[in-house]
Amino acid sequence: MKHLRVSCREAEAARHALERSGVLHSAYLPQREGDSVLWPLCGAADGDVVEREPRLCQRPVGDYRQQLPSTLRKLAPRGFDLLGHAAILRLSDEAEPHATLIAEALLASHGQLRTVALDSGVDGRWRVRALRVIAGEDDLVVHHRENGLRFEVDLRQVFFSPRLATERARIAALVRPGERFLDPFAGAAPFAVSAAAAGAQVLAADGNPAAQRWAERNSALNNLSSENFEFHIALAETLLPSLRDFDRVVLNHPTAQLNYLEPALAATRPGGSLHLYLLANRGEDATAETAAALVERGRVEAQRLVHPFSPGRELRVLDIRRGSS
Repeated sequence: MKHLRVSCREAEAARHALERSGVLHSAYLPQREGDSVLWPLCGAADGDVVEREPRLCQRPVGDYRQQLPSTLRKLAPRGFDLLGHAAILRLSDEAEPHATLIAEALLASHGQLRTVALDSGVDGRWRVRALRVIAGEDDLVVHHRENGLRFEVDLRQVFFSPRLATERARIAALVRPGERFLDPFAGAAPFAVSAAAAGAQVLAADGNPAAQRWAERNSALNNLSSENFEFHIALAETLLPSLRDFDRVVLNHPTAQLNYLEPALAATRPGGSLHLYLLANRGEDATAETAAALVERGRVEAQRLVHPFSPGRELRVLDIRRGSS
């Protein structure tokens, strides 16, 4: 297997660079040779690349809950968000006193993890996760890959959910080359970057001043140009009334979506598409309230489940077609 050989002094910097590039093989261990460290590779890397027998990581894999005492297994969540080197856990009130033990079991069971954080929910004006590191390194700047694209984001500054990866791929697949695409709640711009990579002319915006750094970073990571990706720091309520004739609009503000529906629809060209994300009670039709707000200016063409949100609620998307007037 190919390994990148670096001096011990440069080992940590090299590891971070390889992780950012997505070519560090997390299933195998680094090796020490004299004054050098050999990092296992799963892709091409510049530098002193050598062939060595790989050493498989011996950390246990699979269901991390098997590492816990039997009394805690039923309390620990099976699912968690994985972004690069970090895992994000949500715990019940009953499980939270055991957070550190649960986090350490998760850390020990997944070789690529270096950080486990507890998610207390989305908080504040900019809808950023309230996160507290409970095991491993205090590092929540993550490098994430999805759908052939690369993203970097500080999870303490900007909201980012890997659970929307399939939805972002779906929207990107609908994009026609050259179409005008608007995302007024872009955050670190995963929807916007996905659309631009599919050939759209993208205008992305967010009121959170921290979002610009990560949106522009993600544009650069995916080799987008200023000709098809543009980002502005702006509040949606200020930006939307001035915009018109976008072919596709993504409105991803699930807790206040109807507040922005009218100006977002006005920014969509006649016959264009608006993708509206909202929280709905499980088992209930979420289209009625939206259809009433649309009046005759548009119609709901489809309703889809994106992912479960809580025991009784789920995130859905409504695909809306603007009318001809």
